[in-house]
Amino acid sequence: MHHIIYLSWATHPFSNEQLQALLQEARSHNTAIGVTGILVYGNNCFLQVLEGEEATVRELYEYIKQDDRHRDVTAYADKAVTQRAFAGWSMAFEAASPQQFDELVGYLQPANVAFDAARLPLMDIHLLDLLRSFTLP
Repeated sequence: MHHIIYLSWATHPFSNEQLQALLQEARSHNTAIGVTGILVYGNNCFLQVLEGEEATVRELYEYIKQDDRHRDVTAYADKAVTQRAFAGWSMAFEAASPQQFDELVGYLQPANVAFDAARLPLMDIHLLDLLRSFTLP
């Protein structure tokens, strides 16, 4: 099992209708290829967790990097995991408030990643816990 967590800028602001269409497309495709995860949209950015078989997740991530709806796609985690964090979700979704999104992205600040590599596993766990909280009733 493998996951990639990435952040990207949307090339244009997404309306609720556009987000719903994107989500429907992602859920259908992810179900077909065995990928699960979550997509959070806020501040004109996407934060996404993709999880599944390594080759499949990498192929999907490469597709996203070429997708004209995204720019400046940056992976913050790309690693083997012991289990899925979003096993019941072909693609969970949250349209986050600006404050919520800033809190999530605070876990991904390049300064933290570059200068405190020993904390990466702990940061990854905290970020996944925060993201999972969006899927709770």
